[in-house]
Amino acid sequence: MQSHAAKNAKIMLGPYVLALIDLLGQSSELAKWNQLLPQEPDRDDPRLQAVRNTYGRVLKWRERFEEVFTEWENHHESLAHEHSIGKPADQRRMYDEYRENTLHHAHFSDSLIFYSQLQNKHEHWQVRNVTQMVVTSGLLMLAAMCDDKSVLRGAIEVGMLTRFPTGDPYGPALAEAHRLESKFAEYPRILVGPSLLSYLTQIEGNPAGDSVSRVNKGYATECRKYLAQDADGHCIVDYLGDAFANTAGNPGPWRQLQSDAYRFVQHELVRFNKEGNEKLIKRYERLQAYFGSRGSK
Repeated sequence: MQSHAAKNAKIMLGPYVLALIDLLGQSSELAKWNQLLPQEPDRDDPRLQAVRNTYGRVLKWRERFEEVFTEWENHHESLAHEHSIGKPADQRRMYDEYRENTLHHAHFSDSLIFYSQLQNKHEHWQVRNVTQMVVTSGLLMLAAMCDDKSVLRGAIEVGMLTRFPTGDPYGPALAEAHRLESKFAEYPRILVGPSLLSYLTQIEGNPAGDSVSRVNKGYATECRKYLAQDADGHCIVDYLGDAFANTAGNPGPWRQLQSDAYRFVQHELVRFNKEGNEKLIKRYERLQAYFGSRGSK
């Protein structure tokens, strides 16, 4: 029988861009939680480190994603100015309305979910938040390897979603992102779904009749610079590509991070070979090949 709450729930359905990011390597740490005694352990109990390594990591990367998403948003207003939004007062007002969006988040086990509406409350279609989602995911891929000695895997897709009263997302965008991540990502990388690519193509093909349309076309063109086709034909966030290296205007520090991350990948591959872990050997060989394809040494 359908509950009273379900019968009276207001379903708000709309198009979203959604990123699902899986924090790899959490399972072994989660298994250690069962070693804790039912009573409250001493704060210095070494077994609590397993809790800190998992719960703390989920919280850390959720916060990092939100920080980078916002930083990129504030740093890239120039694109809108190039297309005449933000100069006269009425254009500035339009731009303020255009750029207004909200990043939502949820998590399930060791997966983080971030999503944002494609059409905001002012009824402006936005591509900038798609580009933000792509860039943020790519920046964190390298940061995880360098700062946390860990790896991420995920997928980004656009599609319809609704939100439960608790705020959790539900709909095809989430289902497809999960399918891509769980069935096709296979090794540490961020896949980009076909609906997202179709959305960019549609925006690029629209007439640039007003300022918002010109801005959206500009962001769609920019977004493609951060994507590439991987060796198996899947579209990925190309976090080792030139677009990411040039994001901050100076590719030097980014290339240094790339070198540091490559050393981490090589170290892990040696470790997995010593352990005889065939599954992870194959995954890290593919990751190493991606680094090699971008000139990493």
